[in-house]
Amino acid sequence: MSARARTLAMLTFLAVLVAPVTAAAASADPGTGRSAPTPTQEIAEALAESPVYVAPAYDTAFPEDERKRIAELTEKGALDLYVIAVPLAPGDAWDGDPEALISAVNDRMGAGTRHVMAYEQAIDGRLTGADFGSESSREAFYGALTSNTLHRGDDGASIADRLESAVNAANSKNPAAAYEEAQDDAEPPASSGFLVLPSWALWAGAAVLVLLAAGAAFLLLRRREASAAVPQPAAFDNADRAQLESLVERGERDLIDIGERLSAATGLPQRHLSHALDARDAAARVYDGMKADGPVLAEAVGVLVLLGLAEDALAGRETPRRPCYANPLHGSRTRSVQWREFGGSRRIQVPLCAECAGAIRKRVGPRVLPAEHGGHTVPYYEVPAQESVWAATGFGTLTDDLVHRILTGRPR
Repeated sequence: MSARARTLAMLTFLAVLVAPVTAAAASADPGTGRSAPTPTQEIAEALAESPVYVAPAYDTAFPEDERKRIAELTEKGALDLYVIAVPLAPGDAWDGDPEALISAVNDRMGAGTRHVMAYEQAIDGRLTGADFGSESSREAFYGALTSNTLHRGDDGASIADRLESAVNAANSKNPAAAYEEAQDDAEPPASSGFLVLPSWALWAGAAVLVLLAAGAAFLLLRRREASAAVPQPAAFDNADRAQLESLVERGERDLIDIGERLSAATGLPQRHLSHALDARDAAARVYDGMKADGPVLAEAVGVLVLLGLAEDALAGRETPRRPCYANPLHGSRTRSVQWREFGGSRRIQVPLCAECAGAIRKRVGPRVLPAEHGGHTVPYYEVPAQESVWAATGFGTLTDDLVHRILTGRPR
């Protein structure tokens, strides 16, 4: 029996072993004994019944009558258009990434021309749109952009208001033109001249600035004293430990889920199946190492990154998504950015999320994934490459051989 055949047999055996445990868990359906659907499956199945899916968290903000109105508006158009309203956050089933949510749901719904928009309350009620199929003209993409532009800074706009604008633009004859028109309407009016202030206002402003500067200096002094009295690691230990435990538990759940899906996979090209198996095997190896040696944040994150590669292979993606180089927990909604060394001239080209890219542009340090080295907490990428495969590869963003390195060696 070949190594690949042995791996498939072992995964099938694993699925048989964990089935009773999964059925007995809280996530199982006590009536049928079958595992409850994953969040992605639940959304995909609901969209087969209605073009609008709303998570219970939005029951008050997006009441049933408004959902029906948006569903009717969606069905009036010629597009196969769907709307998802789900709270997103780093560490959830989609790493807080609306594009990952849309892509995962589309994969579950099967092949075909489809248009999907996701509402994201956490970032100013923004919408993200994606279009699938050869006949697409990016209708959902431009519909979402149009709504975001029309309601920019409009805190009073409801979810239904934002979705109505997006659906109308997507169903219009020219969604791209609708977006351009919204941009033109959103342009601020030109200034008619300089504002001249009386001298007393200038003196009053100067006095206020002096008082603000004195207050800021006092607060800074107090903050330094507090920092010296209570070291930051001691203040955040509990939160860090809780986050680590949550990531480890999520990795365990995803390992089982990917294993079951691999065992049941049919019709997948051999190269994609091979990549998915290798990535899942690498994730299992890192997870087993944590069980033996104790959990480490970088390795808990590494398990999720590797399982993300397996997910991409199962979805048939030719090019895997790349997580944020600064912190993979920020998700895979990234773009390539040139990062210049602070105080130096060296530059690297790496994928960064929108938040980290904005920090780089402002010459401010992004929120990086921390790691322990030499008794100090440092950015994970500052650990010597020979001591950390995560630093050496940037969690797979710098090189394409992360899976191979783990399968042929050790992550630490």
